Amino acid sequence: EELIVRRELAVNYVFYNPRYDSYEGLPDWARTTLAEHAADPREYRYSFEEFEQASTHDPYWNAAQLEMVHTGKMHGYMRMYWGKKILEWSETPERAFETALALNNRYELDGRDPNGYTGVAWCFGKHDRAWAERPVFGKVRYMNAAGLRRKFDADAYVEKVQGYAGSMDQ
Repeated sequence: EELIVRRELAVNYVFYNPRYDSYEGLPDWARTTLAEHAADPREYRYSFEEFEQASTHDPYWNAAQLEMVHTGKMHGYMRMYWGKKILEWSETPERAFETALALNNRYELDGRDPNGYTGVAWCFGKHDRAWAERPVFGKVRYMNAAGLRRKFDADAYVEKVQGYAGSMDQ
């Protein structure tokens, strides 16, 4: 499914959406609900530099960022978590989108590719439906660390990434 269907969805999104590389290219429902929650308080806020340097409080997010920086790729499920946490920890949804796209384009092998643009947009509601409303996200799908741990061994993932990312820094 990911090889064919997701790739074709990505190409279609970029081909038919002249704003595929901007916040304005997101679905109307997603932009509306995010705007309604743009002023919601955020427990954490990080700058672009803190995101880029994997300097957040969250070891899962940091591992995803380090994996991307050191290998040019990121575990698929972690990529969604990565983008959604940028949304949660940024001053505005627009800034979050810009940050996620800039990091993706700089470090991912699919940066500046239909798959990369669509992967970022998906974190902000593209190819998804509205979910239960909650702070910051509105009706955009939410993800948390407990969900990661239910889906796979997230702690082993962190350990694995720290193993090679640490050795690559030396």
